[in-house]
Amino acid sequence: MPKDEFVAEDPLELVGMVLPGDAGQLERMAETIVEEYARMGWDEQRLFTLFIHPLFMATHRIYLQKGEAYVKDLIRHTCTRYRIPTAEVKHA
Repeated sequence: MPKDEFVAEDPLELVGMVLPGDAGQLERMAETIVEEYARMGWDEQRLFTLFIHPLFMATHRIYLQKGEAYVKDLIRHTCTRYRIPTAEVKHA
């Protein structure tokens, strides 16, 4: 089979799925994601976009389950800790 031929039933196709976890894992995952991007220099507005856009399944799930206030507070706290300039986060 040539490499450029499309096969609808590709067994190596990437598939995302949500797995149940222990209490507190969702919060820790959110902290880790925000910390990683904040340390790369992302500002508050850019970080918030990760949570409100459904394309980013993990962070959007956190946004839906924990709420906008939780996400904004987490981002603000993390940016303050890593001295990232803060600004008012606007909902897109």
